[in-house]
Amino acid sequence: MRRRNRHGGTGTPRVAEQHMSIATAYDTAARAYDAQLAQNPVAAWMRRELWKHYARAIAPNARVLDFTAGTGADAMYLARRGAQVVASDVSPGMLEELKRRAGQAELEIETRVLAADALDRLDAGAFDAAISSFAGINTIENLPRLAQHLAQLLKPRGRVILHALNSFCLWETLNQLAHLCAPRARSARTRIGGEFITLRFHQPQQLYRDAFASLFELRELYALSVIAAPTWVLRAPRLAPLIFPIDRAVGRAFPAAGDFFVLDLEKR
Repeated sequence: MRRRNRHGGTGTPRVAEQHMSIATAYDTAARAYDAQLAQNPVAAWMRRELWKHYARAIAPNARVLDFTAGTGADAMYLARRGAQVVASDVSPGMLEELKRRAGQAELEIETRVLAADALDRLDAGAFDAAISSFAGINTIENLPRLAQHLAQLLKPRGRVILHALNSFCLWETLNQLAHLCAPRARSARTRIGGEFITLRFHQPQQLYRDAFASLFELRELYALSVIAAPTWVLRAPRLAPLIFPIDRAVGRAFPAAGDFFVLDLEKR
């Protein structure tokens, strides 16, 4: 039996329970979420890299869907550039924080409490681009279905830009070897706001082939945080201006080696 849940999702009781768990976790973490990211120099650098990517891939006056919007850092950046942004998220608490911050900045951003498996409730063909950053897509179970929904929502040649956690991370593996530990799979469970949520890690080329290739062309793929580990940068902050450009170059040469990857797609 399928049902709609109060967070705008559609699915089985198990899926509804997952939505509730994710929403509760991020509701609790909402106020502190961006502050925690800001304390991570690698996360702050990745955010800047994403904004550069958005600036070259998305027209200033575009209509954009941020479908794992969180507290809205990306949505607010795009709105400042002139985009019409719809920010959706399964977490009401995150969107309340987004609305508070957008109001302070005098930015108009439409918000929708909506799970990613219910994007078909939005108007078809209404968007020029869709984005998801900082592992939002790693909380989504049915990615082929997501790809279908995004293809329906986008105009011809519309763009999808995804910033996702990789199934392999070079610096993490090197750190394990340095401590004489055998490399192990990345943990699928993480604690956010006192709640455990499940993350699904992806190899970037396989993610594209399995979920998106039939509906989207691959425009660009690169890794971020290949050698730039947060703990290393924090220990040697003066090296950051050297490490980040090297990481950028290595990430383009080896797109499956980073903590995160960026997948830029265009609707066929």
